[in-house]
Amino acid sequence: MSKTKSHNIIDRKPLSAHTNTFSAILPPPNITGSLHLGHALTATVQDVIARWSQMNGLNVVWVPGTDHAGIATQVVVEKKLFAEKKITRQEIGRQAFNQEVMKWKDEKMSIIKKQLENLGVTLDWHREFFTMDKKQSKAVFEAVIRLFDDQLLYRKKSLVNWCCSLQSTVSDIEISHREIVGRTYIKVPGSRHPIEFGVLTDIAYKLNNSDKEIVVSTTRPETVLGDVALAVHPNDKRYQGLDGATVWNPFRKCTIPIIYDKSVDMNFGTGAVKLTPAHDLFDYELANKHNLPIINVINESGDITSEYKEFTGLPRFEARMAVIEQLKHMNLFRGSYEHKMLIPLCSRTGDVIEYLPKLQWFINCKDMAQKASAALQNGDLKIEPEHYHNQWLLWLDNSRDWCVSRQLWWGHRLPLFETKYGWIAAHNKEEAIKKLEIKMKLSRDEIQNLKITQEEDVLDTWFSSALLPFSSFGWPDETEDLKKFYPLSVMETGHDILTFWVARMVMLGTYFTGTLPFKNVILHGMIRDAHGRKMSKSVGNVVEPDDVIKGISLEDLREKIQDSAKSGLISIGELEKALLGQKKLFPDGIKECGTDALRLTLVSHNIKNQVIHFDVNECYRNRMFCNKIWQASRFVLMWAAEKNVVEYDSPKPITPAEKWILSRLANVVSKANISLETYNIYIASTEFKKFFYNDFCDIFLEVCKPVFQQGSELEIQTTCQILLHILDTSFRLMSPIMPFLTQTLYQVLPGKSELHLELTDYPKSSEYIKWSNEQLEFDMKIVKDIISVIRRVRSLNQFSKDQSEIILVSKHHELLQQFKNIIQILSGVNSLYLTTESPNLTSQSIMDSAGDHSEIHLLIKGGSLEYRKYYNLLTLRQKRIEKQVANIKKSLSSEYHIDYNTNNITETKEDKLHSLTKEIERIKMYIKTAKERDPSIGDKNVQ
Repeated sequence: MSKTKSHNIIDRKPLSAHTNTFSAILPPPNITGSLHLGHALTATVQDVIARWSQMNGLNVVWVPGTDHAGIATQVVVEKKLFAEKKITRQEIGRQAFNQEVMKWKDEKMSIIKKQLENLGVTLDWHREFFTMDKKQSKAVFEAVIRLFDDQLLYRKKSLVNWCCSLQSTVSDIEISHREIVGRTYIKVPGSRHPIEFGVLTDIAYKLNNSDKEIVVSTTRPETVLGDVALAVHPNDKRYQGLDGATVWNPFRKCTIPIIYDKSVDMNFGTGAVKLTPAHDLFDYELANKHNLPIINVINESGDITSEYKEFTGLPRFEARMAVIEQLKHMNLFRGSYEHKMLIPLCSRTGDVIEYLPKLQWFINCKDMAQKASAALQNGDLKIEPEHYHNQWLLWLDNSRDWCVSRQLWWGHRLPLFETKYGWIAAHNKEEAIKKLEIKMKLSRDEIQNLKITQEEDVLDTWFSSALLPFSSFGWPDETEDLKKFYPLSVMETGHDILTFWVARMVMLGTYFTGTLPFKNVILHGMIRDAHGRKMSKSVGNVVEPDDVIKGISLEDLREKIQDSAKSGLISIGELEKALLGQKKLFPDGIKECGTDALRLTLVSHNIKNQVIHFDVNECYRNRMFCNKIWQASRFVLMWAAEKNVVEYDSPKPITPAEKWILSRLANVVSKANISLETYNIYIASTEFKKFFYNDFCDIFLEVCKPVFQQGSELEIQTTCQILLHILDTSFRLMSPIMPFLTQTLYQVLPGKSELHLELTDYPKSSEYIKWSNEQLEFDMKIVKDIISVIRRVRSLNQFSKDQSEIILVSKHHELLQQFKNIIQILSGVNSLYLTTESPNLTSQSIMDSAGDHSEIHLLIKGGSLEYRKYYNLLTLRQKRIEKQVANIKKSLSSEYHIDYNTNNITETKEDKLHSLTKEIERIKMYIKTAKERDPSIGDKNVQ
């Protein structure tokens, strides 16, 4: 089952504009590190669809690439530099820092590519892009210039998400909101001590020229320095008659107005709120609405500005305590109390987000957003699952202008140039001067004396990513590739970036090309561990794809986490927590599972669910399934070679079992095609596993063994042909999901040694429908029910086939006569008697039923003594299982499982509990029957 590099590389059929194509791009992984299981899920899902499309005759183009990930990459490289060399980017300068980032990028791109190759993906590597390579940069700059020239890109002062540690604006997706329910102390970067949050402070504002006061509640006392008004709800009876009234701001030493606005929450605090528009989104909107001034009191470093000498230079959270002390001194402090709140944190640095008014570059998205919204509503764009439609429409219909500038060093520097004549957009300074010369009709002297500087800010990374559906095929040039492969056939990605990436691809794609970049969007859920927790290095539950494929020891897992700490990516405190988490989750490391088992595990879940649980134990079970396929195939190939069977494309089934297994094959072929067409890959994988495990291996192969031992030459030949036909179909069915195992085995089939599976045809339902036989499958279900009951009776009572014989009473007597041989083979009984009437049995027998159609009577040999022994064994077994049930119930009710009651482990335990409970009920029934038939046996016989 070894994999070779050739399995990753497919010679695509010649591309032609006159044939159907399938085109897609792999959402580019960030160069911040190696791939995680989320990346593996995306790559595997897309690869399955690409392979399936290839086998259905489509010309497949699947483009790989990596994202420069501006903020994330700058942060990790900065941490690495400081951890290893104790230097900052400011100390080495922009050029040297970017050289360090390029070294990081080259190393990570190589690792990512190797990981993708290990996953067996069939990406077109000759089309590989990097979002800051020459071709992509050309597209990015052209897009910015067109937007500027079309007056859609503009500069204004606005409130932005500011990270004081990064010294940059960040997008909403880079903010995580931490909910706290009361007084909580949080370590904030740059602060000497943990900062108190979750507290409301009441501050009194004196009405001007009056002893009366209005008390306001705030979580940010330090911003009182920038208060420009108080706001109350016009219907709040507590504040009637204050039209035109003002209050005294003791820090600004001026009066500020009281305004009425219906957006004020009367139930928050005292119902009166202070407005600090420079540092709060709600306050900012109200200030603009009521024409209030915007006064900034906190600078980019998070310190109080110079206008307030008493507090100038104090870090914002130290200033908080200083302001409170001053309020107490002024007798304006009215107490504090605990309060539930959300704290916006920068996901890259952990710093508390500060809202600051900044000059930034924005894209006017109003018309683009309306078109993207309309595309879904009129059916031109389809998004699955449909429950994300509301999120799409809500975000686009309320879309604000997009802040695209970032105060970083790593990224696409905005191609915008400032002169005394204003801003000009151009690919370079020379082009900017030429455009300005034409626009302003400048003389040669004016041009020579022209001062021109390029904007220092870089573009939001999401901007360059939003161009990929068309920039990856050569836009802005009108290339042949762009004509052939744009729009994309599908966009498959995680639901968490629906608005940040997918919506922006639709907006910019429609704007620049006049066409939707894709018409189908498939959103998959987020990978979580077996306990439902987000995978995080600080928790110790991160699993890299290669660790599952190749296996890894606990010692090596620990070394990876320790390396992260040495590079500054996690703290010492997080390291200790991570090491404990690793030891608990992977006490023996992770067993080698192989690529196919990993891929099968990833797509065995409904990817459209919001959360996808990943359990390495499930992956190992799928490795065992791969081994099952291997062993079953060896058995078939051994007999086929011995009987020299080479023709098996059109087998001619003779027996009911042969006709039934081909009908089951037709059924799984149909379901596989439907599920892959609708991106419900888990149905294809689940149905195939059930078919191969239950129908093929557990039933049909067992039925075939007596044929090989004592059948006629014709029977053996026919059986071999059917078996080979099933393997041929099975390998092609599962090839998109399990490419390595299926390719290896396929080339061992007679006549297939030179063929590559991806270049063969995927099994089509129309070719297999001739085998479909619903009546036969219904009949066989009755047979399987009876076999299951016989096996259960024998298993629960621990009798070998030599110890007992079966009397089968059924109203399907004629049907079961046809399958009598199969029932005996599969249930493992030597003696089977079929009848339509219940026999008059002695006490030494056990009875069970299969549905409402059949009774199974197991006769016990050995007389009364054996029957007593049987009773004793049942009673002991009942007590043993009851202990298991008690332990599982205790485990399920523990705090650990209450925290994670949606995880796979809990579900598995609940399934086990249900199974054991049913088994106890069954044993009690057997014990009751035994006592009724032989009253002399009882508890005194238990040994």
